[in-house]
Amino acid sequence: IYGVFKEAKLNIEDVVIKYENSIVKDINGNTIAVLSGDENRETISISEMSQYLPKAFVAIEDERFYEHSGVDLKRTTAATVTYLLNGGKSSFGGSTITQQLVKNLTKEDERAWQRKVKEIARAYYLEQELSKSQVLELYLNLIFLGGQTYGVEVASNYYFSKSASELTLAESAFIAGINNSPNNYKPFSEEQSDKDKVKNRIRIVLDKMLELGKKSSV
Repeated sequence: IYGVFKEAKLNIEDVVIKYENSIVKDINGNTIAVLSGDENRETISISEMSQYLPKAFVAIEDERFYEHSGVDLKRTTAATVTYLLNGGKSSFGGSTITQQLVKNLTKEDERAWQRKVKEIARAYYLEQELSKSQVLELYLNLIFLGGQTYGVEVASNYYFSKSASELTLAESAFIAGINNSPNNYKPFSEEQSDKDKVKNRIRIVLDKMLELGKKSSV
């Protein structure tokens, strides 16, 4: 474990988004085409996002994001114990937003303890180099959110035909909510069961945001 941890540090030069759309403009600066490759993505700053969006993701994905140093030991321990007691199954994961960012950057997903230890180490090292705001901004621009959409800006335009800066509280809760399994939600379906699934997920995120909001105001 020590050896894996020691060799795990990422080069800060590798912490970049490699794929995003190319914008073609005419001589007057008007956009005439948007070209996307394998990943349809438009990178924006966290200040250009709705105020609700980062809060929704933190609430549902990593409620102690601003308290830990890349790894939530309490959640990781709970997830590990649950995994062991349930024969290799757990209803939740122990990965923080920073760990998820590392996984998305490296594209490493093999199911081995060495990979998990390396991910934990890299998350810790990454938070020594980047601020919480920088980590969250990278994460929100990088993640897959269903169909051919990557990042919250493209997802916002795909699902709501508006920029991420214009998302309402409920719309932000939806985008954060589907992050756990994007292609399992069908917001454009006319089936009542699909509509109920989306509504229930939004409600879960909103309830968590309310719970954390109450805690922070105490």
